[in-house]
Amino acid sequence: MRLVTHLQNLRYLIGFTGTSGFMLMEGKKNWFFTDFRYKGFAEELEKSKTRVPFRFVEVNKNFEQELEKRAKGRIEFESRHMAVDELKAWKKRLKNSFVPMKHPIEELRLIKDRDEIKKLKKSQEINEETLKRVLKLLRPGITELEIAWRIKVIGHDLGAEDISFEPIVAFGPHSAVPHHQNSATKLKPNNVVLIDMGMKFQGYCSDMTRTFLPKKPTTEQIKIYEKVLRAQTLAIEALKAGVKCAKLDEIARKSMEKDAHSFGHSLGHGIGLDVHEAPNLSSHSKDILKKGMVVTVEPGIYLPGKFGVRIEDMGLVTKTGYDNFTQFEK
Repeated sequence: MRLVTHLQNLRYLIGFTGTSGFMLMEGKKNWFFTDFRYKGFAEELEKSKTRVPFRFVEVNKNFEQELEKRAKGRIEFESRHMAVDELKAWKKRLKNSFVPMKHPIEELRLIKDRDEIKKLKKSQEINEETLKRVLKLLRPGITELEIAWRIKVIGHDLGAEDISFEPIVAFGPHSAVPHHQNSATKLKPNNVVLIDMGMKFQGYCSDMTRTFLPKKPTTEQIKIYEKVLRAQTLAIEALKAGVKCAKLDEIARKSMEKDAHSFGHSLGHGIGLDVHEAPNLSSHSKDILKKGMVVTVEPGIYLPGKFGVRIEDMGLVTKTGYDNFTQFEK
């Protein structure tokens, strides 16, 4: 028997978008438990077409008895998502033995179906249109925080339910910090501008980074930008089902190392209901790309105290290549 408590996995399995609930799964028998706040929602989901059928059980004063009736044998729990104290509470509640889940729900989420791909594409469309409108607001004196706020507002106005993550808006030397925290720093005419942003559409995330050089870029800025773009292009050209993720990271990294440049983070990551999912496109990854995965490709070069460049796209892994969802110019 499996115990699913991670909210994103519950959303994937049955479409539940509340803040409290869990599921017991045993073969074709599945029970979803949540409290009175989501009773109506759970009953609607129970009648609708979900990835796995289930019976709804309300968490009320008789809840413990109902739980004991259904919880049989060894229980596999989501060790990636359950805190120690939470596991202790479950062990106190049930006499069953608990072991980490052998095949996590995330394995099911690796390959996206048509509906998921449609939502991911729409999420990225909103993301790109948001960036187009935000760029019109860039002017000397505007702050990183102001641009970050406008990203959220414009994205919402265009149909996003939320942002995938707090947008990164980095001016000048701040662009050399991969995960810079937005500040009240004002834009100067000669600044490099790096924006890393993502939207959510019906639960599915987008992720894109673009770096903008000043109107009169230096020779060094142009050289670094072209180097990052080339690294990304080479990785994307090699990307297809069956390729080792570590190999792609190596391809991008080697194209930079010729000139003693590289990046400290991974080349990319999977994306779906979570902005960071498997597979991991890094040098130490053992993952192999499969048809239907959606991944990002985001090499970068960072020169501390000066500027940084990162370019990130997201797209679908196919049998023969990469269906790039990101159409924003580079």
